[in-house]
Amino acid sequence: MTRSSTRVFDAVIVGGGPAGAATAIALSQRGLTAAIVDRAPEPVARVGETLPPDVRRPLETLGVWDRFAAADHDPAIGNRSYWGSSVAGDFHFIATPYGSGWHIDRRRFEAMLLAEARARGVLVFAGRPLHDVCRDRHRWTVRIPEPLGARFVVDASGRASALARCCGVQRMSIDQLVAATTFLEPLDRSTDGQPDPHGRFTVIEATPDGWWYSAPLPQRRLVVACMTDADLAARLALRGRDGWLSAARRTRATRDRVESYSVGGTPRLASANTARLSSVVGPSWLAVGDAAVSFDPLSSQGIITALECAIDAAIAIAAHLSGDTAALYRYAQAITDRYRRYLVERAQYYGVERRWPASPFWQRRQAHHEILHHAAAS
Repeated sequence: MTRSSTRVFDAVIVGGGPAGAATAIALSQRGLTAAIVDRAPEPVARVGETLPPDVRRPLETLGVWDRFAAADHDPAIGNRSYWGSSVAGDFHFIATPYGSGWHIDRRRFEAMLLAEARARGVLVFAGRPLHDVCRDRHRWTVRIPEPLGARFVVDASGRASALARCCGVQRMSIDQLVAATTFLEPLDRSTDGQPDPHGRFTVIEATPDGWWYSAPLPQRRLVVACMTDADLAARLALRGRDGWLSAARRTRATRDRVESYSVGGTPRLASANTARLSSVVGPSWLAVGDAAVSFDPLSSQGIITALECAIDAAIAIAAHLSGDTAALYRYAQAITDRYRRYLVERAQYYGVERRWPASPFWQRRQAHHEILHHAAAS
């Protein structure tokens, strides 16, 4: 394909998750053309299945609230935590201005965002990994392997930061948190089976080697993840079903919940650490979502932050393409400010748990001076 026949867009977005799809939708709202390039042929199962009530704000801004509400996701009544104490602490979403949250099917949610993007004229190139990206004086060329031209490119590739790495930008991390995740089925689909003792709550439980997350899914399924450091995960053999189950049985609240389900598959181990790019913007490019900054899942900020940052990114891109030379700087500053606030909140929350002072996991997270120094230097 010759340069003259290369399709050219105002923006090409690498990554079709919530951040990428939302950026494309927000750009289309501003009259800009966009294409999404995603290595996966369709959305895949991911952890991050509970949406807080205030996710309604960015969904309304993106114009997808009605489509989301029509999907009839299961209600989430709140969070239950065993943190700093063996006594449960409950937070009910009904106390918030928006009422209940939602337990979602993550793949269906991401498919909904991509469908909205397509309906707004965004071209989606699914199952097309990024081969190369380069820039001349006039525009970017993104090869998948055929070339796509772009006035601007967006890295929404998640923790891989694929586009930013092509541009020579490094990721900086402050921990080695990983998640060993398993999706559980009800014990007997022909009956109600044993009742889940925690009902529609999302449950967080601290343990000596980390903490556990569990949340109901549609069709009476459950997702459970053990969050710990990579070296501890290896010691606990969390990659294997037996090691994962052995660790789960040493918990209390999570163990009782898991017993109501059937554990069939092998756990999936994935990075869940706190990290950011050394620079989230560059000449006619920016990073959004986990590609820019990735938060500890404890913050419960994943999807809502991705949507909010996507909206900010689209505003910055539109301004930049209109000649505003400070637009990308303002976006980068907003990302840095958000990251600093998160680091302070993270240090405070981990500082609450003092039951295992000799535990390597908790010692690493209670070195407040190191975390806050990293925040100040960001």
